[in-house]
Amino acid sequence: MEEGKNLKNLREYEYGALRELENIGIGNSATSLYKLTNNLVQTRVLGAKFELIENIPKITGISEFPVLGSFMHIEKDLSGYILIFFPEKSVKNLSIILSGEDRGIDSVDTISRSLIEEVSHILAGTYVTALSTFLGLNILISTPYTVYDMFGSILNSVLTEMSCKTDFALLLDAEFLIKEEKIYGNVLTLFDPASLEYILKRIDEIFPRKSA
Repeated sequence: MEEGKNLKNLREYEYGALRELENIGIGNSATSLYKLTNNLVQTRVLGAKFELIENIPKITGISEFPVLGSFMHIEKDLSGYILIFFPEKSVKNLSIILSGEDRGIDSVDTISRSLIEEVSHILAGTYVTALSTFLGLNILISTPYTVYDMFGSILNSVLTEMSCKTDFALLLDAEFLIKEEKIYGNVLTLFDPASLEYILKRIDEIFPRKSA
């Protein structure tokens, strides 16, 4: 598959640029999260890598546990999906921070789901804004669709929506410190092959001397 070839042969600066864009996006989310939580938010990227989709459940270590995941369609100049998911403990802590109540993971109600959905939309929005600005593209994201389920089931739903157009995804592990509570989340970006090729082309145009 051409996509697999592209990803395996990414130049170091191309991989670094894609990784840095997510770093910038997550970092920029702190201001919006502050407004939402009315508390200082510190963000930290723990890791970022391209991986085969089939390996991601094992890498994240949450394949056997339910998560609250929000996925959004990437639209306009690029096509793909952003999937943001939080493990059980982080969902519970976020619910307490955002609503002031311990609603419990087993009964994620409409209010908790809506609040966490807003967090996911902020994270995806700042990432897409960083991508749009850096590459000079017009990129939008759809309204989030949030579901509480096993991680594998959520991922399979996204792949079904994409009609299995991709084998690789960019995985970012993030940590947020809010009210002395550590919140862990994962950002999974899946571009279709044409969009990934276009991104790499734009990076090469921006850094022509490095692409030689």
